[in-house]
Amino acid sequence: MAHPVAETFTQAAHRVRTDPQRRGNALSLADNDEVVYAGDIHGARVNLAKIIRFADLPANPFRRLILQEIIHGGPADANGGDRSVELLLRAARLKIAHPEGVFFLMGNHDLAQVTGNEITKEGRGACEAFDRGLDNNFGSAAEEVRAAVKDFLRSLPLAARCPNGVILAHSLPSPNRMDLMDWSILERDYRDEDLRRGGSAYELTWGRGHTPEQLDALAETLSARQFIIGHQHIPTGHQIVPNRAMILASDHPHGAVAVFSAGEPVADDDLAGLVRPIVAL
Repeated sequence: MAHPVAETFTQAAHRVRTDPQRRGNALSLADNDEVVYAGDIHGARVNLAKIIRFADLPANPFRRLILQEIIHGGPADANGGDRSVELLLRAARLKIAHPEGVFFLMGNHDLAQVTGNEITKEGRGACEAFDRGLDNNFGSAAEEVRAAVKDFLRSLPLAARCPNGVILAHSLPSPNRMDLMDWSILERDYRDEDLRRGGSAYELTWGRGHTPEQLDALAETLSARQFIIGHQHIPTGHQIVPNRAMILASDHPHGAVAVFSAGEPVADDDLAGLVRPIVAL
């Protein structure tokens, strides 16, 4: 019999892969969807709890809570293991309870945990600390849970498209690596090479240094108007990249989320108007 935690992640992965709104590795939201979009969570359990409480999915059938990069961070266990699997498990259970209300986007830390390509965070190996946490928490069942977690993380799509022209993603390719992108990845399943450095999933989740000129080109390529991404530590919770993008961070006391109607156009100079400080939720 499967460990109940492993079974939860396996069931959630199936829900993620079979979302009716999903085609390939992109989600398509509807005009009447109300989006609550979080930046990176990274084990910030108080912030995640506030975001979930604010979304209040049972009372808001058209609300769509979109989460990214939940793992790697937060308090350690007594033996130095990362406990962020506890937050990932909460989110997986929420997906099962509200399959039409909860969505995830893949981040570079998720990708690293799947591939074993280590990331140093706060002076330690983030993947190693996460694995140690699984070992400490689940003992003899750790390998089973680890496999189910990897399956869940690999199931996550890369982007969500809104009818108003906003594209949500963990990041965008770096300007000097745009030629490595195969944009068909948004319309098809992952291949193993997509997940390695130089592959399209890797480049899409690791990119930094975006420029206005690049954003204009991406908007034309992807038939988009604006982008809301994460991936970077923003002390104020959000940062505008003129004139088409906003970066969100949701993993610290000044973290923020974006709240907006998926069908209502957003003026290029009003992306900041979508921001809600988590402390005020």
